[in-house]
Amino acid sequence: MSAYNPKTYAAILEDMKAWIIANQDYITDFNEGSVITAFCEAVAQEVEQLYLRGKVGFTKYLPLLPFYAFGFSKQPGSTAAGEVVFSRNVATVDAVTIEVGTIVSTPSGLQFVTTVAGTIASGNTDSGSVTVEANDTGSSYNVPAHAISVVTTPVVGVDTVDNATATTGGADEESDNAFLQRFREYILGLGRGTTWGLVSGAKSVDGVRSASVVEHFPPITGYYNITVYIDDGAGNAPAALIAAVEDVLYGDGTTANPGYKPAGINMRVLGPTVVTTNVTVELTDTGEVARDYITTTVEDAISDYINNLTIGEDVIVSEIIQRVMEVQGVYDVVVSAPSANVSVGSTQVARTGVITISYSV
Repeated sequence: MSAYNPKTYAAILEDMKAWIIANQDYITDFNEGSVITAFCEAVAQEVEQLYLRGKVGFTKYLPLLPFYAFGFSKQPGSTAAGEVVFSRNVATVDAVTIEVGTIVSTPSGLQFVTTVAGTIASGNTDSGSVTVEANDTGSSYNVPAHAISVVTTPVVGVDTVDNATATTGGADEESDNAFLQRFREYILGLGRGTTWGLVSGAKSVDGVRSASVVEHFPPITGYYNITVYIDDGAGNAPAALIAAVEDVLYGDGTTANPGYKPAGINMRVLGPTVVTTNVTVELTDTGEVARDYITTTVEDAISDYINNLTIGEDVIVSEIIQRVMEVQGVYDVVVSAPSANVSVGSTQVARTGVITISYSV
């Protein structure tokens, strides 16, 4: 079958003129600006758009038809959340109110918005903890403690802001490779009562980004034969998410929710152990880009790589080097930590710890 090639405006216009000339002998003025030429030009533009929309439709949606047949779609991204404390340098008798919708950010420009109001009480310098949520989805918003330090929306009486703990829960939209892998797991797991079936069933729950299954021979404490490990994309497995996965895997005996667990098997669902990976790099820069920019971008690149790894995926040093070398202004990089690839087991997930960046000169 030949490829679908949309016609250009010029080709459509010439075909229209040729057809009119071949099928009648009354209209002869096809010069630029004539009535019939203007009419043909208008139609040709619309037809060209139809060709282009058809091309886009085939290119974008035809490859997805097999997934639509199974009701399969990409998992969307999620937003990170955390808590910050607003502070002022000098305590006064006046109370300060921090409104809902106040924007704070990291020095690199990642913005968070307050979802509840905060107050610095009379005579105090600090507010209580104020919940913030990222203003966009993505794992890059899972920032470490003390990363949120900019009060983007000015608040009279507030001088600084800080997050004592890391923000969590942010996840990127599922990648093409991850989407295909999940679909393969789904097909392999249609029998349900298999390792693939348990992984597929766990991943069918909104919020689960990776999963693994560990079988126990002989059964371990509590007579468990199987442990299913799940991750929300930030290395966590909140109690509510674990409960939702258990509901799907155990089922309720109905046709609508028959479950995935094999009969006679004891199973539990847990979160993975986080393998905290500290990264230390020494950069040689080109001197053409500000070092503050390079440092921030390199930190983001390293965090983006490690924090998007799924359960059981190793941290590869050469991947860190590749991500760093892609940053504008970096000429060379030496990674001293980790000194070798970090092995991550099927019950673990890697996440960034302290990222230390220095320069050779």
